[in-house]
Amino acid sequence: MSEVLLTLSTRPAQAEAITDWLLEENLPGFSSWLAWGHSNRNDQLTLAEQIQGKQKRMMIGLHLPQDQAQQMLQKLRANFAHYDVHYWLQPLLDFGRL
Repeated sequence: MSEVLLTLSTRPAQAEAITDWLLEENLPGFSSWLAWGHSNRNDQLTLAEQIQGKQKRMMIGLHLPQDQAQQMLQKLRANFAHYDVHYWLQPLLDFGRL
């Protein structure tokens, strides 16, 4: 079974609820980090973000089997449909501990 990296990008104010939910899902773990999002969709940016040309985002990354990632996305859609979440899946060539 192939493993994938599921990455979520959301607003910092929404990230805590998502990470709390992920912790309740009994996953082996995930990482989160602060990032800047850049977009030409100004209708989704505040005036300050439009002036700066960027939006603060929280990234959440977890790797898991591809079928589990698809199930996780379905649950996320059901629980956080009203949140501003962008996601992507990437195949993992290798992973492990050194």
